[in-house]
Amino acid sequence: MEDWLAQANGAAPNVGTGLQALVMLGVGGLLASLLPCVYPLYPITAAVIGKRASSLGRFAHPLTYYLGLCGTYFGLGALAALSGGSFNEALRLPVSNLVIGGVLWLLALSTAGWLHFPVLSPSSGTAADSGLLGTLLLGASAGFLSSACVGPVVVGILLAIAAGTEQVSLGSVLSAAFKLLVFGMGVGLPLLLIGVLGLSLPKGGRLMLHIQRGFGLLIAWFAAGYVAKGLGGYGFSAQASWGLMAGLLLLGVASYLFQDAARLQEERVRRAVCIVVGVLGCQLVGSILGSGVGGPASASAVVQRSSGQEALVEQHGNLTWHLDKAAAYREALQTGRPVFVDFYADWCSNCKAFEALTLSDEALNTALSGAVLLKVRDTTELFANYQADSRFAELKVGLPFFIITDPKEALLFKTSDYTETGAMQLFLTVE
Repeated sequence: MEDWLAQANGAAPNVGTGLQALVMLGVGGLLASLLPCVYPLYPITAAVIGKRASSLGRFAHPLTYYLGLCGTYFGLGALAALSGGSFNEALRLPVSNLVIGGVLWLLALSTAGWLHFPVLSPSSGTAADSGLLGTLLLGASAGFLSSACVGPVVVGILLAIAAGTEQVSLGSVLSAAFKLLVFGMGVGLPLLLIGVLGLSLPKGGRLMLHIQRGFGLLIAWFAAGYVAKGLGGYGFSAQASWGLMAGLLLLGVASYLFQDAARLQEERVRRAVCIVVGVLGCQLVGSILGSGVGGPASASAVVQRSSGQEALVEQHGNLTWHLDKAAAYREALQTGRPVFVDFYADWCSNCKAFEALTLSDEALNTALSGAVLLKVRDTTELFANYQADSRFAELKVGLPFFIITDPKEALLFKTSDYTETGAMQLFLTVE
């Protein structure tokens, strides 16, 4: 699906200007809505639509929810055009992953029925207080969550927008916003139909309670993944990240059970969440200030100066990464091996995830061992030079990004997906 969307959004300078491209964007959004990670949004929507009523009619809440979701995509498109992709970089910051994970955790508790948000709750039913604001905000939140879930597709569209926006103007911003809006309309279409057709979760009974909590656990699983990536960006190893989350979960359960059982469940959960957030905040502040909790995920990296050469190299396990392009390609010409270039930033959680993967994935490690490795950090002049190269427009959107070239710098392969290790291995082993 991502390759199909790329044809509509990344192949030509006039991307998305024709009706066919817009139709492909809409259909692509509809297909993206069927991905497993978007599925938890369906029961949330059904629950909201099923419990709310408005004097404006039965379609008021479904349409408001849909408007909020589509509005989020419209805003993302406009920001992509205004920022040239830097907004997407912000979404990949460790703190962004933590925020997304935190929101997902709260939604998980809410979906399971353990936490209550007044602004998102049904209203008293009067025309002046119909709860439409809460529905609008919930739809906007769903837009952010779904865009995170279908990240590779959204990044591809943002890439096309950023690459095609050479000069910021009102027209270019509105055009970019409309492109992503069409995609968002496709993503939200099933959610709109759920509300319009009146579909809802089964009502009452113990089975319904188990289903609700099951969906809550599913959302919590996605939340844990985002939190782990965020913590990795602050120097926590994978084991430390999951261990910390397990400890915080136990702390939350203990805080809940320790309270007076006569209190309402809602109040006990809210207090437990506040305790966990406070402890996590202190832990993160301590880590950021250099307490060393968890240790950097790349602690095994050693930077050394090769004897008799000016080039710096960085050692990760059995892999030696050049930090100097000239030295890397000099070695490639001498050995005839391809060059694997990893564009890296300390704030990029997925960059750190790939760094760990290069050692844990045996097949990938073997393929990389047979190539010349070059790491380009985002703070260097070399990174800026690559970013200015029209062949690598992906760097305008954000990281991670990887390329494979031959010894004469002819491009063989590129990707922004750090999990695409099979293709990497294929191009690294081509004779």
